[in-house]
Amino acid sequence: MHKKSKKSQKKTLKRQLKRTIAEKHDIKSFKPNVTMAVHWFRRLNRALFNSRLGGVHIEVRKIHADWGRCIANWDNRKTPKGRFDQRVIPYHIPVDYKITLHCKFPTWKDFIETLAHEMVHLYQMTVIKDPYSNHNSNFYAWKKRLNSLGLRLYR
Repeated sequence: MHKKSKKSQKKTLKRQLKRTIAEKHDIKSFKPNVTMAVHWFRRLNRALFNSRLGGVHIEVRKIHADWGRCIANWDNRKTPKGRFDQRVIPYHIPVDYKITLHCKFPTWKDFIETLAHEMVHLYQMTVIKDPYSNHNSNFYAWKKRLNSLGLRLYR
């Protein structure tokens, strides 16, 4: 069995996204689950990120003030004092990554755009090792690629 080309995978993903967005267009207050989030994480990872995003823990739960978060945990960051500057990721020590998605979105498309947004942050952290991994030029470099799939990338 041969692997699909990157271009073929992207076209397939684009068709599936378009079809799923159309199918779920009328659904309001979309409630994702972990299985669904993991499924779409794998699809996006394969087609957009060349499977470079490693296994990451994904959770779906109620979160305040956000639809999603990509978290890099090191140095027990919940304590007031750590050994490292908490604004800069110290890549020379072990770092655990997690994506948390809100349990309810206005639409399915909002869910998939949020997942893609958090995956871009994960790419910044794990592949290019951006010490800040925020909404900088490394983040917005993905805007065109996501737009080509009919997805928005915004803050």
